[in-house]
Amino acid sequence: MDVFIKRYMDVLERPCKHKLLKRIREVTLNSYLFISGAIVFKPATILIVLVLFLSGYWFYSTITTPQGDGKIRVTNLPWQITVLNPQVLHVFDINVGKDTLGQADKILLSEYELAWFENEDQSINLEAYFLRVSLSGLRARVVLELDTEGLDIDYLKKNSGKPEILKSRSIKYPLDDLLHVMSERIIKSLTYIPKSSVDAEMLKRRFGQAKEVVKADDNTEFWLYPEKGLVIMLNHRGKEAFQYIPTSDFHRLKKSVMAIHEINKR
Repeated sequence: MDVFIKRYMDVLERPCKHKLLKRIREVTLNSYLFISGAIVFKPATILIVLVLFLSGYWFYSTITTPQGDGKIRVTNLPWQITVLNPQVLHVFDINVGKDTLGQADKILLSEYELAWFENEDQSINLEAYFLRVSLSGLRARVVLELDTEGLDIDYLKKNSGKPEILKSRSIKYPLDDLLHVMSERIIKSLTYIPKSSVDAEMLKRRFGQAKEVVKADDNTEFWLYPEKGLVIMLNHRGKEAFQYIPTSDFHRLKKSVMAIHEINKR
């Protein structure tokens, strides 16, 4: 079963040597997203946020950057996707389909958990969960689906923690004792689950019109962007998730989405 069906994720933080800059960067971006309708703030915080936004803008404009023009360039937002080739997708400074778990760990800068899943069809999945991450001030969870080629099930079970049977009937095994052993595994897909609620209209402005929309139930629909290697799960109760996968492998993700659709039709 695909990562997108099974799991959500949360939060990334890019390093910043200047603590004040780090805080202003986060507030500034969140303020911008508020103005664009992306994040819903409590009314009592709006005035403070706007004041900090103006202060942050001034502070940003005086910072010397490597480009020498005083501008801060944010390059790891959810909609900044580059298809390098059919096998590799660049997002959040990670090359999905090429980079390893160890390389992603240096970018996400968060403790993570490792687990593998034994599915009913005898297939297995290997996943890493980054629970406290923040990229460009946007907090989220991130799940990386990892390559399982050559993994020996007996070896995995021998080094696993207590198994857990999920509603999907898959069996989840904690694998934290093998973090370093699995660090060279290639990332097959990346799932991004923002902590803040995201507005549907904002998503359309940033990502464009979806190639296909699949309604799972009364509250959930999937927006498919095969040319971007992206599926957005939009839940009207405030739970969104973004899954990124190389375009050559998009059919696998779409198959999982359609399976959910068929299950909910019954």
